[in-house]
Amino acid sequence: MENENLACRKKAMSLLNHRDRTEWELRDRLSVAGFDTEEVEDAVEYVRSFHYIDDLRFATRFVEAYRERRSIRRIRQDLVNKHIPEEYIEIAFEEAQADDSSAIRREIKKRLSDKAPSELSEKERQKIAMGLYRKGFQTADIFRELDAMQ
Repeated sequence: MENENLACRKKAMSLLNHRDRTEWELRDRLSVAGFDTEEVEDAVEYVRSFHYIDDLRFATRFVEAYRERRSIRRIRQDLVNKHIPEEYIEIAFEEAQADDSSAIRREIKKRLSDKAPSELSEKERQKIAMGLYRKGFQTADIFRELDAMQ
């Protein structure tokens, strides 16, 4: 029993050495690796005691890393899919003071190529807006940024 706990702890440390993970991701990976529930719980408690896993820290870093490239809606959904508690998601967004405007501007500039925003036809504006809408941005925010760029 002691050898299995040690092996599970080592596997947990190895997984966390490669990249930060949520508690749920770590539990899942250890279970898939064949460790039983007791061993997984022991390993999770072990790494948590050293603050190697922290879902709030994970959420905060995730928001910081992706707020310039993804919509808030998409980031929120990604965190929910990683089983981050809702209160941690809210705290992460508050700390990052994230909004979609910079990500929308970045995406618009990427789609414009060499055209100025004022040179866009209504059809081209709609096409850009639909592309950004499919990425999870709000329509009102998209057109506000398009208008501000002109």
